[in-house]
Amino acid sequence: MNRAACTIVSPNYLAYARTLGASYLRAHPGHRFFVLIVANLTDATPFLGGSFEPVMLHEIGVADLRAEAMKYDILELNTNVKPAFMLHLLAKHQLDTLVYLDPDIYVYAPLEPVFEVLDAGASAVLTPHMTTPVWDGKAPGEQDLLVNGTYNLGFIAVSSSEESRKLLQWWDVRCLEAGYSEGRSGLFVDQKWINMVPGLFADVHISRNAGLNMAYWNIHERGIQTTAEGYMVENANTAPVPLRFFHFSGIVVTDESVLSKHTNRYTLASRPDLTQLFADYKAAVRAEKAAASAAESLPYGFDALSDGTTITRLARRIYAAHQKHFVGTDPFDANGPFAKFAKQQKLVAGVVAPAKETWKDFNPRDRRVDTVHKLFGWALKLVGPHKYELLMRYFGHISILRNQSVFLRDARWPEEGK
Repeated sequence: MNRAACTIVSPNYLAYARTLGASYLRAHPGHRFFVLIVANLTDATPFLGGSFEPVMLHEIGVADLRAEAMKYDILELNTNVKPAFMLHLLAKHQLDTLVYLDPDIYVYAPLEPVFEVLDAGASAVLTPHMTTPVWDGKAPGEQDLLVNGTYNLGFIAVSSSEESRKLLQWWDVRCLEAGYSEGRSGLFVDQKWINMVPGLFADVHISRNAGLNMAYWNIHERGIQTTAEGYMVENANTAPVPLRFFHFSGIVVTDESVLSKHTNRYTLASRPDLTQLFADYKAAVRAEKAAASAAESLPYGFDALSDGTTITRLARRIYAAHQKHFVGTDPFDANGPFAKFAKQQKLVAGVVAPAKETWKDFNPRDRRVDTVHKLFGWALKLVGPHKYELLMRYFGHISILRNQSVFLRDARWPEEGK
């Protein structure tokens, strides 16, 4: 069998890919491991010499790549080229099976349960985020998965069947056309689309094996037992099984106490069964960071216009909504039509990207927030409850950045000025 695995990173995440690749190949001698480098780079030389075979973004055949790189931010682009990358590897290397793993995964034992079902005729293998209900008011819960997706796409495995190719081709179109991280419109990059896959395609296997894709989102149902043979996963519904791979999503490698930035259900202090597992992984990534520091410092290159102006998410979304007005032009060219339009409409400003803020940084006691709340209160009294509800629905609509074009109705698009 001609088997391989792959992952996708931008240069700043290279140490994770190196750690993953080494772990996969130790468990699967004779396999190949590929890493797609998502950046505005064409020279693979800085990425050679590791435990993987680098593939540069321009090699995988994405049509109008620079347009896609403008539409999507770094997270979105890394996830949305996944099916194109997998199709490229299957065709170029005539693979029988291909496994995709997120870079923040570590492989502890061979993925035999995956290969067994693929060899038996499955077109693809998926793993659900969780297999046991949880309703405790903590994150992540079942409602979070309604937003982010039933299946975790840090892992997917496919065969070389015609059905798997149809699946990947369908997924590729959806990712490149509508792979936004946009919860208000029901989208979450590549992952949310996969909710539909078991219903649309034949022979898709949903694995409930507790040793596959263990992570912060399912540790309420799984525990680790250390044995002479390695790590075993304990689960109330099944006998202990080998830990095949752990997904360290949200990890902070410089802080020994953090389990994941994305959960408040557990800490490493409350889960001593995970302490050594996390300590060893963090040390491994830090060692790879020291070895890969030069390559990790290479620029992503799709985060600014050619004159250094930082590209905002608002600019990306307006470009995506009106891409037809800029066909055949380079959206990153500071002298091109989109850059001129974005600057004229104040969609971009300056060369220094502001610090990234999240809801954790939101202060409901800020005086400006209090003023907004008072304005909403006055609006309710002014228009009444029924029209106020309609107003809130409208705000929900325009809060999707692609719909902010309502403010650009008087804008002259490039061809209108000719």
